[in-house]
Amino acid sequence: MTDETDFLDLYAKLRLDPGCSLEDFKQAYRRHVAMWHPDRRRGSRADQLAAARLQRLTAQYGAAMDFHRRHGRLPGALQAARAVDAVPAEPETTVPLPGAAPRASAPPRATQRAVATRWWLAFGVMAIGAVAWSTWPSSQASQEMDGEDTEDATVSGVANAPSALQALSLGMLPDEVIGIEGEPTRRAEGRWEYGPSWIRFERGVVVDWYSSPLRRLRTESPRPRS
Repeated sequence: MTDETDFLDLYAKLRLDPGCSLEDFKQAYRRHVAMWHPDRRRGSRADQLAAARLQRLTAQYGAAMDFHRRHGRLPGALQAARAVDAVPAEPETTVPLPGAAPRASAPPRATQRAVATRWWLAFGVMAIGAVAWSTWPSSQASQEMDGEDTEDATVSGVANAPSALQALSLGMLPDEVIGIEGEPTRRAEGRWEYGPSWIRFERGVVVDWYSSPLRRLRTESPRPRS
């Protein structure tokens, strides 16, 4: 399963580089899970999308952690040269001729192999980083939300505390609003209703809203600030 996993896709979703630390990797996974957890979604279509994305993300994360347990590093991270390669070979024992200048010994073959290995590993990491950067999905940059790792904590405890990336803001697209608030209870011309609360659109973007205390929207204020 580890050999068949697209780790570049996993790093792109978590907005990380292959050389990140294990702690940063886990925190990014926790932030991403909360957005796509089914408890955050409303409506059958949103539930299916969230479940499918969460299932794929969990499988990729499990494969990456299995790789870390077996190799002691995350996929794509620079691997330290093996200790056996650093052991110098036995020097040649030659008898110098009388009156001849001392001859400088050649570097051991094991040391040459270690240097070559480091160069190839560094080249491989740079190539992986270049591919991950070129294939970064720009359309997902505004949709990557905070999440939580099911390995360390429960997801539902963080889902009710929206961060700055989860708050409704002016200029958002309808798909981004659904990602935060879910499907509205009623759609009208240029207006979505969530019970007593509502969101107004003009030319396909958010221009106004009202967050009622009876059904609060995920906003920093009941009305948008100019």
